[in-house]
Amino acid sequence: MRAHARIAMGALAAAIAVGGVACGGSEGGGGGDEAPTTDGHTTSAPPPPATTAHQHNPREPDPGLPPCTAGYQDGLKLNSEPIPPSASAPHGEVKEVYVNQTRATIAPEGAQAFPYPDGTVVAKTGSRGGDNAAIVAIMRKEAGLDPEHGDWQFVEYSRSSPDAEYALLASDSVCWTCHVNAESTDWVYTRLE
Repeated sequence: MRAHARIAMGALAAAIAVGGVACGGSEGGGGGDEAPTTDGHTTSAPPPPATTAHQHNPREPDPGLPPCTAGYQDGLKLNSEPIPPSASAPHGEVKEVYVNQTRATIAPEGAQAFPYPDGTVVAKTGSRGGDNAAIVAIMRKEAGLDPEHGDWQFVEYSRSSPDAEYALLASDSVCWTCHVNAESTDWVYTRLE
């Protein structure tokens, strides 16, 4: 294992041990390992098929990302068009924003309602150097987690190439200073279009 990979793995392991790094335990993400049988009992679901770095397996998060991000690309996309680069917008160049909620849940009467429900995970991807998801910024909402900041946990990851594992880039207090300006939309800048 190369030295930089060991350092990134160590930092990620430490962050997970300290605070669950954006997704906590199995809440809101990677759970679902048991399946009901016809007699009402549960049994372990079969393991997901083997994948390579180029395949997307919605049951598993991308390497280095927390469990709640598994399949985020298949979630509801808040923006209808890619968000172009901007000097004032962080998280990479062109961005896409996904949420693990349905349109009916967050916009029951057509217009988006706030706040987001408990258990919401927002994932924003940012491109860099031809990698469409070089940066993944995650917001996870859990009742009582951090009332001062909308009960959101903020974490950002980056990778050096599409085949590389994600490493922790920033978290909470680094993100709050910017997201406080979106407090009226529950700390999330991108609204459902």
